Amino acid sequence: MLMLEDVRDLVSGLGFTDDSSVYMGKLDAKQDQSIGVYNLKRSAPYTVAIGGKDKESYGTKQISILIHWNRSMRDTEAVAAELFDKLAAMREVRINEKQIKFIHPLVDQPVDVGTDDNGIYEMVIEIELIYERKGD
Repeated sequence: MLMLEDVRDLVSGLGFTDDSSVYMGKLDAKQDQSIGVYNLKRSAPYTVAIGGKDKESYGTKQISILIHWNRSMRDTEAVAAELFDKLAAMREVRINEKQIKFIHPLVDQPVDVGTDDNGIYEMVIEIELIYERKGD
């Protein structure tokens, strides 16, 4: 099964910010130029292959990525757009012994969620990862 830490490692490996500034589950301290990776609160309906789960060749994981960047909307939007494009273009990526077939954006662009209490602009990318289920 693809875990949140696998997606966090994938995002960190893209090099948008330091590894220590890519979080999962909770964005502590909210330093500038941070990225948070979360399980999407709304999820897809449960599905199972005919013949049972052991017959499934792929699984899905829905994720929300928070880009918490700086006081410039221009910079924040540029980073979010570049990250969105890189994720949407990914095919056949291997991370932590998991094979991600492709990444499907759930919205057509990063979503502006305004600023935090300190005036730092934030944007969100919602994606669904389709991955191989070998031996899950």
